[in-house]
Amino acid sequence: MRISHWHPGKLILLWTWGGIIAGLALTSFLSTPVALSPLTHLLTLLTALLILVGLSVITWIWLGDRKSE
Repeated sequence: MRISHWHPGKLILLWTWGGIIAGLALTSFLSTPVALSPLTHLLTLLTALLILVGLSVITWIWLGDRKSE
């Protein structure tokens, strides 16, 4: 099923769960010192960034497909 046919509620659910997971990752990022585990620190930051960029891409595609209809 194309993204343009999605109900807006699906995007709301994706952003809600994605925001919660990204928020938890950022909380972990801010609460642990870098010296304890630099690799884990980097991975938590990248996790949050990838989730937010991925959701932005999905929303961009959805809005672009909606405009063309």
